[in-house]
Amino acid sequence: MEFALVVGLFVMILYGLIYFGMALATKQRVTNAAAEGARSAVGAASAADAQTAATNRVQSLLGAPNGRYTVTPVAAPCVAAATNGPQCITVTISWDWENHPAVPAAPGLRLAPVDALGSTAVVQYSG
Repeated sequence: MEFALVVGLFVMILYGLIYFGMALATKQRVTNAAAEGARSAVGAASAADAQTAATNRVQSLLGAPNGRYTVTPVAAPCVAAATNGPQCITVTISWDWENHPAVPAAPGLRLAPVDALGSTAVVQYSG
C-alpha cells in the first residue's frame, strides 16, 4: 500500500534527475564545442578561413545542426580601434533545447524548465 502511494513521487524524482543530467551534459558538450571551434581558428590565414574552420569543427563535434543549434563565428580585431592588431574569433553556439531536448518532456506536464543552452568562446589568432 505504501509503495503505491510513493512510487509516483519516486518516478518523478528519477525523471527530474535524468532530465537535468542530460541538460547539463548537453551544456557541457556545447561549451566544449564552442571552445574547440574557437581554437580551430588559430593559424588561419584570413577571417573567412577562421570562420569556416570554427564552423566545421563545431559540426564535427555536435553533428549536423538540423535545427538543433546555430553556430555564429565572428572574426574581428581584438580591440575595436586596432585594424592591424591581433585578430580574435568569437564562436557562439545556441542550442534550441525547447524544440530538440535530449530527454522528452514528462507526459502530461508540458514542463520544459530549460528553453535554450548556449556558450561563447573567444580566441586570439594570427590572421
